Amino acid sequence: MPGSIDLPATIARAREGNPQAIHELYEVYAEPVRRYCYVRLGDLEAAQDCVQEVFVSVWRGIKKFEYRGEVSFTAWLYTIANNVVVSYIRKRNRTQHVSLSLELNLTDPQTFDTARAVCDRLAIREAIEQLTYEQQQVIILKFFVGLSNLEIAGILGRSEGAVKALQHRAIHRLHQLLSPTRAGLFVELGLGEAR
Repeated sequence: MPGSIDLPATIARAREGNPQAIHELYEVYAEPVRRYCYVRLGDLEAAQDCVQEVFVSVWRGIKKFEYRGEVSFTAWLYTIANNVVVSYIRKRNRTQHVSLSLELNLTDPQTFDTARAVCDRLAIREAIEQLTYEQQQVIILKFFVGLSNLEIAGILGRSEGAVKALQHRAIHRLHQLLSPTRAGLFVELGLGEAR
């Protein structure tokens, strides 16, 4: 995931207080962290706010962080992201209303496709919310952020085998929760064959 940066050297410079190093970490990791926050919150603006808070926390805590490989950094970063998201959820008003305009023209094929896509996303989000916390984490980190099982294991403090088992059980449960008409979403999301 670090792409074009030398992660150990960048972290070493960041630990010395080099703001350019934090900027480099932000450039590489902000987008996957944003996806993680967005999937958890369902609100792009809130996700962006959380990303900013995550990297402020990285800046504040990097001097105490001990680099032991990319997995250790990824685990540390997503632990911070999880804590920020949980804090945001606690602060946020739990009552959210989805209002649909009565003027919405569902006879327009393009509008219908948009409405269906919104309904599909809501169905997936609701199904994911019914999984256990660890299953949610595995699904989000694997399929929405793109982390490896080894990286997820580091974040969750579990073995790779445990992550694979959580993933298998989560996918099986999602298949059960989603109606047969939405099972095709699994193929679109890369979650395996539709049942």
